[in-house]
Amino acid sequence: MSTVTLSRRAFGKLAIGAGLSATWIGHATAQYTLGTGLDIVQINRPGEGAVNSYILSGTDSIAILDGQRTGIEARQVVALARGIGKPVDAIVLSHEHPDHFGGLQILADAFPQAPILASETTARLVVQNGAATLAFMKTVFGNAMPDTVPRPTRILADGEKLRLAGLDWVVDQRGPCEALGMTMLHQSERNILFAADLVGNRVTPWLVDKSTGAWLAELETARTRYAGIITCLPGHGAAAPARALMDQEMSYLTFFRDLVRSEMAGASPLSAEAKRRIRAATLLRFPGYPAVAPAPDLIELNADAVATELRG
Repeated sequence: MSTVTLSRRAFGKLAIGAGLSATWIGHATAQYTLGTGLDIVQINRPGEGAVNSYILSGTDSIAILDGQRTGIEARQVVALARGIGKPVDAIVLSHEHPDHFGGLQILADAFPQAPILASETTARLVVQNGAATLAFMKTVFGNAMPDTVPRPTRILADGEKLRLAGLDWVVDQRGPCEALGMTMLHQSERNILFAADLVGNRVTPWLVDKSTGAWLAELETARTRYAGIITCLPGHGAAAPARALMDQEMSYLTFFRDLVRSEMAGASPLSAEAKRRIRAATLLRFPGYPAVAPAPDLIELNADAVATELRG
């Protein structure tokens, strides 16, 4: 394996000047070495719809953050975790969207001793909607989807301390934002923030939850609280400094909200022509941003959702 410096080019134009050191393990896997006793392995399937899981690897144990969209990617996480050869402290689920819990059963089966940690909001929504969501996803991904989604086994409280991979992490619960609930983890000694889908890195986000206004407010709070974080781990895209990722996300959301507002005609739904203009303007302003979901019409879905949100 060779060591490289993360850059826009190395991440297929998904990094924004992170200045981190990474060792490439495979086509879609990078390892960040953050001082003695902690490596962070990032796993995803590249291209449209790519979503990150992370393995925190400490001196004596590991932790897994998020469960991937399908069993295919989840089995890659399992293989890498087993290859590290250390016990699993916990599996942390950041929020209720299926690209993060779709493969969770594969992880739970592989590491049955590891508790599954989630916020109250995330646990409630996964229990409430998980079976129906997996049934729908099977119509798209077939046997790549597990049959079940496990129930989180412990609820995380905002502000509590977790011991993961030999280090103390503080839980920060945000939301509504990209999802109704978002669990972030902060490690102050190593200057790390697992931000999950509060931010992405040069990606077309999921705005279908109709919470862009609340999301912007959460980002404004977080960008001040975590302004000095060097290693921010997003749910989609490459790691980078937190302030840069949050400013980028706010820029996208503000631009898109203003664009949709300019195309709205009273209470009427957006016209097909308006959505074509929104797509063209968005792609011009943010070229090369892969979608976080494998939906070719994600920009149009986002436009309809934001228009509904703005109408109140």
